[in-house]
Amino acid sequence: MTIQLPSSNQTRSSYRVPALSIDLSALGAEVLDTDTDFGEDFPVETCNFGRLASMTSAALTDGLAGVTLGASFLLRSDLHLRDCRLDAIRAAVKLTSRITGPIFASVTAHEVGNAALDLVKDTGVGLEIHIPHGELDAALDLVRRAQDAGTPVTVALTGDTAQSIDLTKLGTAVDTVRLREQDPHTAREIRYSLRSAALEAGHDLQVVCDLFMIVSACAMDAEERGNLISAIGADRYAEGSARVLGTVHDVADHVESWLALGAGDAFTILPGSLPTDLASTVCGVLPLLHARRDAEAEAAA
Repeated sequence: MTIQLPSSNQTRSSYRVPALSIDLSALGAEVLDTDTDFGEDFPVETCNFGRLASMTSAALTDGLAGVTLGASFLLRSDLHLRDCRLDAIRAAVKLTSRITGPIFASVTAHEVGNAALDLVKDTGVGLEIHIPHGELDAALDLVRRAQDAGTPVTVALTGDTAQSIDLTKLGTAVDTVRLREQDPHTAREIRYSLRSAALEAGHDLQVVCDLFMIVSACAMDAEERGNLISAIGADRYAEGSARVLGTVHDVADHVESWLALGAGDAFTILPGSLPTDLASTVCGVLPLLHARRDAEAEAAA
């Protein structure tokens, strides 16, 4: 199942393979209901760090551009009894002690920004700074301090948040924006605004779009898996993102369509289930995109 977009007016020879990263937030500790303390009556669940490390290593070794742990990632399920806002940062720092490659962890600027900067100092972990609705200045202040400290940084926002902030101001200050938006036409407008501001400021900017995916041998099987995953709430970390349920060809079609429309430059995959959809990304989607690029190059030669 894919979104059909207008065909590109780019030439065939300009076809390229976008960078694909993966969000492994789903490997955090499970919580029955984040809005209540119901789960505290049961034994505390903890993140299986060995599983997280092995999948991070596999993703980076097999050609993905990076790994992200989002704001929903938890090391322990007792979130109501402790401060869990730095769990993603702490896990990412630990991962870099044994794994080489781009690893980003999410943080919200006005909450624990200073503590996050201290934790990632000299570790190589990148910060993914979330912009709360309408609160751009605090995020840009943290961006500037991270840049001054030599910390890799990207800014994450939703399409709704993009409508409430000064995109020119944001585009001038950063090189990478992660965008969560279901509508490709809205994503294109946001991307063009950001890139125009960046070019005016003398630098390039990439928009990385979130893409939730469930891959099976056929679309019907993917739909069935998707219904089950939604029923158990395992897709809650991907709320608001674009979605594709189908085969690896459907995912590749979606990626190419967004590129052709100008809705994004790269993509962060949010897998419906792990390790199944991680394997589908590195062994299916990515090789297919490369094969299509090679075929287009040969046809244009």
